[in-house]
Amino acid sequence: MNYFQKQSEDTINKLIRSGIELFSKQGYSRTSIDEIVKHAGYSKGGFYAHFSNKEEFLLKLIKEGIDFYFEDLQKALNQKDQDLLNKFKEYSIRLVNEAYEKGSSPMLLQGCMISNELPQVKEMLILQMEEWRTLLTDFIQEMKNQGIVGSPLDARTLATAGMALFNGFNLQHFVDKRIEIKEIITVVIELFQLKEPNKKDE
Repeated sequence: MNYFQKQSEDTINKLIRSGIELFSKQGYSRTSIDEIVKHAGYSKGGFYAHFSNKEEFLLKLIKEGIDFYFEDLQKALNQKDQDLLNKFKEYSIRLVNEAYEKGSSPMLLQGCMISNELPQVKEMLILQMEEWRTLLTDFIQEMKNQGIVGSPLDARTLATAGMALFNGFNLQHFVDKRIEIKEIITVVIELFQLKEPNKKDE
């Protein structure tokens, strides 16, 4: 990475941290781009060099701490020596912890809440969630093929249910910190009826 790439990445990261902090305190609709850039120590030009508008910026905040999970699932599917059960558990635990810590899951909840007022945000979220759902469906289907998922529900329904649980646990934790986000893992294991894969004859 050269100097200018690093500067650009640093700018994006500072803007993201500023956006998450201000959106969390004031809400998306009541936070202006002016406030975001001032809080981050940049000019508006620094913002528009990386983002077209506030809606695109919000989606970046959402994706930042969530995309890695689906990228990791895809890599696991592409590997010949698959250990999908343990990778699914490991990646899912990392997701529930990091997405909340980075502020991405609270931003996703906020994006969903305002989406009816902002058609562009709604359209972007529909496309993003469908992309995530498709990737998760593919992974669950392969686990079904290997006998890891015992649930009779189809892979897409399980993917939708898994995403709903993720949002639900994050929402409850956001309101009441006594609700542990990581408990979602136990629920998903039971819902999917996860078990060791079928052993092929040598």
